[in-house]
Amino acid sequence: MISILTTIALIISFLMALYLFSYSYIEGLRISNAEEKVEAGTFIFMSCMAFVFSGFTYIFI
Repeated sequence: MISILTTIALIISFLMALYLFSYSYIEGLRISNAEEKVEAGTFIFMSCMAFVFSGFTYIFI
């Protein structure tokens, strides 16, 4: 049972890390094309959380 839960946690954390890295990449592209003042809170938060979930992925391996 624990092995199954660990595998599920690994898959979820890996997919979340991929999603957050890709979302922050797209957000960075959007910010770089903006002419006006931008709010980078979403970019910073998504980048930090992507590194957190990649750390979780390392824990569950």
